[in-house]
Amino acid sequence: MRLFRRLAHSSLATLFVLALPLAQAQAQDCVQFSGMKHCATGAAKLVVDGKELLVQSADASGKDGVVVDTAQAKGWSAGLAHEPSGEARETTVKTVISDGKVVAASVVTETSEGQEFAASFVDANGKPATYSAMVFREGQLVASVSGISSGSVGARSVAGLGKKSCTTLTYKACMKLCLDGPIGCAYCKVPCIGSVNQEEWVLSNGKYPYLDFSLQSPFGAFSVGDAAKAAPQIVVGDQLVLISDVPSEGAQGIDQVVVQSTAKTVSLSNETVSR
Repeated sequence: MRLFRRLAHSSLATLFVLALPLAQAQAQDCVQFSGMKHCATGAAKLVVDGKELLVQSADASGKDGVVVDTAQAKGWSAGLAHEPSGEARETTVKTVISDGKVVAASVVTETSEGQEFAASFVDANGKPATYSAMVFREGQLVASVSGISSGSVGARSVAGLGKKSCTTLTYKACMKLCLDGPIGCAYCKVPCIGSVNQEEWVLSNGKYPYLDFSLQSPFGAFSVGDAAKAAPQIVVGDQLVLISDVPSEGAQGIDQVVVQSTAKTVSLSNETVSR
């Protein structure tokens, strides 16, 4: 059974053990892209292709990827697209490292039925923290569920609902599946944006950082919370946010973001950081 298939259906605690050595390794394959240093992990190869950074791997185990040096940023975002490996499930993991410690991770698993989203956070004491899944539509909150166990699936998106506005596939892979012509397939040129942010909330006794993952989905409908329900409530939205329920470890800022995937190729584009 493949590594990330196990992680997507259980706890992400194992991921924390695996990702940290990868991020600390002195990778030989490094490039400058979008003003940041990017280094390959595992056997991945990095290729700058115009406005895209391609992370290529012949290994579908999900161990290969890229480490982005974000240098104590408050936030990082990028368009993420992939060339499928041919497996029934495709999984991409983003791991956040602050002050040498893994402080958060997200897992997005894609199937023919849609996507499922899981996250893992730790509190200021380094203990697993519950999180909330929130769906927004045009900036307005339309659904929210709190108290989701760290490492559990907190939301799903449903294929076949709503008009697609972005894609998680590379342009060529997307066009192979889209039969609606150049106009109907215009979304194939727009990679879905994924980001990680450190939001500072002012409480009565000071400011505290809360880490979150913000994700776009090609499918404009989500179910949040107990995804195992026989008939989950479906809401229309354009943004999913997974955020820790308590102040997060990582007050020093986001040092590195590690992106690993089971895909043959992952494309990063429109990459930015905030400080």
